[in-house]
Amino acid sequence: MSDTIEATKSMPPKPEARKANPINKEYEDRAKAELRKAMVHRGVTPEQLAGLLKGIGVEMSAGGVANKISRGGFSTSFFMQCMDALNIDLQIVER
Repeated sequence: MSDTIEATKSMPPKPEARKANPINKEYEDRAKAELRKAMVHRGVTPEQLAGLLKGIGVEMSAGGVANKISRGGFSTSFFMQCMDALNIDLQIVER
């Protein structure tokens, strides 16, 4: 009978929540603030933004739009879609 030593496997590190990293939280807060400023500038509510998004082919409920904005952790695609729907030109470099 041979002696076998059972190898102990270490558990992989537990993933850290994205918002736990202060730099991510800072940028998410900035994106949320910029989107809200754009909405105020255009006088648009989340309900109206949902309608504008639908006009460019993005199907999302008013509640879904409001939730994304309040969480702040939305994608760049969503941000750009909102800017397009609000008719906000983000071009800063001329080609």
